[in-house]
Amino acid sequence: MVDYSETSQVVTLLTRNHGLVPALAKGVRKLAVRSASAFGGPLDLLAEGDVVFLPPRSGELATLTAWGVLNHQAAMRRDLAAFYAGQISCEFTIALLSPHDPHPELFDQITAAVGRFHTAQRGLALVAYLKCALAAAGYQARLEACCVCGQAVRPGARVRFIPAMGAVACDSCPIHSPTIPVQSAVILALHRLVPPAQLPHRPPDKPADAAALLLAANLLVSQCQATTDRRLRTAGLLELFFRPREMRADI
Repeated sequence: MVDYSETSQVVTLLTRNHGLVPALAKGVRKLAVRSASAFGGPLDLLAEGDVVFLPPRSGELATLTAWGVLNHQAAMRRDLAAFYAGQISCEFTIALLSPHDPHPELFDQITAAVGRFHTAQRGLALVAYLKCALAAAGYQARLEACCVCGQAVRPGARVRFIPAMGAVACDSCPIHSPTIPVQSAVILALHRLVPPAQLPHRPPDKPADAAALLLAANLLVSQCQATTDRRLRTAGLLELFFRPREMRADI
């Protein structure tokens, strides 16, 4: 959200049927009765609701005419770490998707992930969502085998992740692109990680500490940045999100 004038804001909405919708919310900052009736609640980060907008006549900005909050994500707003996860997810999504390109399956996944950001599975939910977002945008990471020789990633081996390709390579295979050394255990666990909506029903087989989750998240963020040629301002929040001792999770 960006202030546009004394009374209005430019907002980015993620809708299930229309994808990302950059819109001008006229009068949303006013306290007038007319404004309050049209916008039945604040336009806050990851708040879920019903929206009415007019498609843009020129340029890219739609006009937001009505907004009704269904879920303000109160639990997430009471938990700083969960709020960090929300910020990371939002910027990641905006960086990858083009406006007005529907991804209903990704809408469902971010809804599921946000619902778990204030639970013990918060780290899993965030990493799982980042993986889903890349796949939805057409950049699914290839993690099961070396992209050079085709050899399957073996447990206990040391491999290299290639952000620009979203792929892995054996430690000995030649790669003419920046790489990140990583243990195969992290790569294999990331490969097996299910989407956020499936986490309650398909928990991972083996536990991992916050350091492994942080590394996995950083790999996906590095891929997003290399693919979009865009530095994510929220990347620095990953360290804060995964650092607390109480935030141990499974991967």
